[in-house]
Amino acid sequence: MTSLTADAIPQMVKDNQSASFSPRIQILKIMTVESPGNKRYRAILSDGNNKAHGMFATQNNIHVESGAVGEMSVIQVKDFMINNVKDKALIIILSFDALQNPGSVIGSPKICDVSTSPKSAANNAFIKPESNNSNTYSNNNNNNTHTNPYGSSGSNSNYSRPSAPIMRSNASTKPITPIASLNMYQNKWTIKARVTNKGDIRHWSNAKGEGQLFSIELLDASMDIRATFFKEAVDKFHPMLEMNKIYSLSGGRMKTANMQYNTCKSPFELTFDQNSEIVLEDDTGEISQQSYELKPIRDLENVEPGEHVDIIGVVKMVGEPGTIVSKKSGKELQKCELTVVDDSGAEVACTVWGERAMGAQTEFADFPVVAFRRARVSDYGGRTLSASGGNGININPRIPEADRIQSWWQQGGKDGAGVKKLSSSGGGGAGRFPEFKDRKAISAIKGETMGYGEKPDYVSFKATVNFIKTDKDGGAWYPACKTAEDPCKNRFKVQQGTDGNWFCERCQRTYDSCMYRYIFPATITDGTSTTWVSFFDDQANILLEGMGADELQSIYSDPDKGGQEAYEGFFAKAQYTEWVFTCKVKQETHQEETRIKTSIQSLHPMDYAKEGRSLLTAILAM
Repeated sequence: MTSLTADAIPQMVKDNQSASFSPRIQILKIMTVESPGNKRYRAILSDGNNKAHGMFATQNNIHVESGAVGEMSVIQVKDFMINNVKDKALIIILSFDALQNPGSVIGSPKICDVSTSPKSAANNAFIKPESNNSNTYSNNNNNNTHTNPYGSSGSNSNYSRPSAPIMRSNASTKPITPIASLNMYQNKWTIKARVTNKGDIRHWSNAKGEGQLFSIELLDASMDIRATFFKEAVDKFHPMLEMNKIYSLSGGRMKTANMQYNTCKSPFELTFDQNSEIVLEDDTGEISQQSYELKPIRDLENVEPGEHVDIIGVVKMVGEPGTIVSKKSGKELQKCELTVVDDSGAEVACTVWGERAMGAQTEFADFPVVAFRRARVSDYGGRTLSASGGNGININPRIPEADRIQSWWQQGGKDGAGVKKLSSSGGGGAGRFPEFKDRKAISAIKGETMGYGEKPDYVSFKATVNFIKTDKDGGAWYPACKTAEDPCKNRFKVQQGTDGNWFCERCQRTYDSCMYRYIFPATITDGTSTTWVSFFDDQANILLEGMGADELQSIYSDPDKGGQEAYEGFFAKAQYTEWVFTCKVKQETHQEETRIKTSIQSLHPMDYAKEGRSLLTAILAM
């Protein structure tokens, strides 16, 4: 019969490590702890003399559920860690080998009640005598809803997550808590992490007052987390915190992460004030610069719009910085478009924002290798990326993939042979239109049978708006939901009820008003052909020189403001204007009728000086 390691449990608790200790212990009892979407298995563990509470990390659930281990099984522990529950130790079994199952208890393990508190004379951990009314894991004062480092998130009123495993730092006397082990029931904690992203300072103003904030992303060996600094903490810490430096941070508060805007993996966020403590630490190399799940650029064609991806490539072109006005806030935003290429043989346009956009032509000069983390995928103009306000960008990262991309670029990648363009207008900033050499004529839509494939085709051409259909009953718009967040994002049509209120089936909400968004057909023409196109709200706003649908609707419906005559005047002004268009061409079926539909994705005013230079270059090259 396999023997157990005598007094293994006190030694495991005392050492809190398994580098040189791989004990044999017995599983006396296995109990299931379930919460929505989450299952764990706790156990009573024995070394023949002592017994204590334990828990299997969720990666070991399969061994329990398959019957590879069960009650009375003997296991050889390969890796473990210790958690504390109200000064009682909980042994987390991370990995093990199953040995045998003798079918009965080995030895005579005793139940003891010795605290793991530093005030205790012995630093051991044992279990109290069990009763039907007690639960070592329960906490009657808390309703636990969070994620633990050994499984997915869930809630269970009978289970309170153990406090975080304690890890001693050689550089500090303070205990360091891994980010993955943070929970809402810790009042005091210190994390040690690398700053992987640092945002710009932003100012806010509302009914409660005004202030400033900035956010960073922190990474340790276990996970990353977002942290935000407010008001006085901005002045104190923004100059101090530097990208890629390692700090110990304490005195912050935790809250549940808003995953709509947070791209970190932690289910929590941190906030710090001016009384928080942040100390610069030595970079000993134990924390990586960044963690990535890299995807080849060519594969972005198969990624759904709205998803986030990590990519790495060479910035081969930097557009001119420009500005746009945010529809949501009404504020001016700085942007700049980069063209990124990798060794999958494809390139994509990626937009950076804010201060980083204004300095992009200097920062991204000389074809650097850049990793973009959690860039948002869009189908605006083919496949494009948005680099979340400039965060998540790492130039020449210290990862193996960077060396591979650099080698590929130097050995012929920079020649650009056979590169597939996923975006219809790479390299441009706001106000810049597609390069002359990349444009086609309208006749190419039919001549190249565009739109019949499984995926849309994208085409850019110079053309003139020669007709706009504005006689739709009620105006060239539709009433849209006022919900700016998911799932509606001010896009879905609402219906007005007999009470005058507007109801949205998408979000199941009722509003006393709606917002209007443009949608209308038009024809555009060049020297080769004419085609019908559809204008949507963003593009119509540009065509009508910033006249929004809400404002024009109020003019249309009010004779004192000019009524329908003024309404027609705005569209008449837009006719016979010349633009460079980027269009999506796709086959659609409506009421059993299949046709090719061409939709405007972007339009740029004609830059005649640039157009003339492009034509001259093309003539000289003939």
